[in-house]
Amino acid sequence: MPRALLIDDEPDLRTLLTLALHRHGWQADAVGDCTGARHVLDDTATPYHLILTDLRLPDGDGLELVRYARERRPLTPVVVLTAYGDIDTAVQAVKLGAHDFLTKPLRIDRLAQILEGFAQCPPERDAPVDPAALRAALERNRWNQSRTARELGWTLAKLRYWMQRLGLTQ
Repeated sequence: MPRALLIDDEPDLRTLLTLALHRHGWQADAVGDCTGARHVLDDTATPYHLILTDLRLPDGDGLELVRYARERRPLTPVVVLTAYGDIDTAVQAVKLGAHDFLTKPLRIDRLAQILEGFAQCPPERDAPVDPAALRAALERNRWNQSRTARELGWTLAKLRYWMQRLGLTQ
């Protein structure tokens, strides 16, 4: 059974998301702040298929938490949840390694689509070490992103390409 880590300071939303995950065949662990999230992410005994995190948390910034999650669990996809969705924040989240960006109020059908895509991915400790298999798994997951996240990813890739061609990067 796939497992997700939910990080949100709103208890009602944590409960709603936990119920939605259970309804789609997922287990869920939920925490309400950055401190609790860091503690869970540091304990690698529990593998996760997905991390869902809010951007505004009472004791820290969700973007910093995205960075922390990518450092501790580099193969576990991170989806950012926020009620304050703007393009600059989405760009920052994707640059830091977030796979997708969902705005509140959440559309359960969109969440279900994301869950369906990630349910087939192995959790971090069972992830393939073969680079070709890893690239293939990441490519399969690319199509589970929202249209906006895919377009943003392609735009960033083109920007990196042209920056390298023009000698603007090291």
